[in-house]
Amino acid sequence: MNDRPIACHKCQNVWTYQPPLERRAECPKCRFDCRVCLNCRHFDPGSHRECREDQAEWVKEKDKGNFCSYFDGNPHASARGAELDKAKGKLDQLFGGAKSETTKPGKSLAEDLAKFMAKKN
Repeated sequence: MNDRPIACHKCQNVWTYQPPLERRAECPKCRFDCRVCLNCRHFDPGSHRECREDQAEWVKEKDKGNFCSYFDGNPHASARGAELDKAKGKLDQLFGGAKSETTKPGKSLAEDLAKFMAKKN
């Protein structure tokens, strides 16, 4: 049987397995479920049901082990994470990054209201 490469979407570890991958299989590095949509070559967030396989049933939790008979490990799953980080970085540059709160909440609602009203006047 031929060994096939797969990359863990959580820790980006790449290893080989012999198909079919068991439903309860875990990443040897982080011990996270392996047979998940996020590790499958058919996974595509832009596709209907987030899967390019038309015959596959819808899976609600993409990061949990499942019984999909169309599962095929993706050796490039870690590239999606890098692409997402790059896209988020571009959005942060465009919109000025995540906004931090300039005021800390008071100990009570009354204090928060008093501070708000003081700023208004």
